[in-house]
Amino acid sequence: MSLKYLVEWSIMNDAVWIHASDGSTVGRFGRMGVDLHNTVTDQMNGAPECRLCTHGKPTTEQWQLFRDKALEWWGVDVPNDAFSNQLLM
Repeated sequence: MSLKYLVEWSIMNDAVWIHASDGSTVGRFGRMGVDLHNTVTDQMNGAPECRLCTHGKPTTEQWQLFRDKALEWWGVDVPNDAFSNQLLM
């Protein structure tokens, strides 16, 4: 069965999540950086948790990287305005 993905973001535009239909949260973008993970299903089959993770206040470049990888890896088009530009370095 192929997985489906859903993007959601906070009403304050300070966090974005990407969820997989197997129950995994595979993406998170927020004030403390980027988390792009393998699904729990993939992890149970030996894949590492993190695919691309950063720590610290995110930059404009990291926001674009998050959006690019979400589209490349999962076909998820994260709207540019889902995260406030005022929170980016």
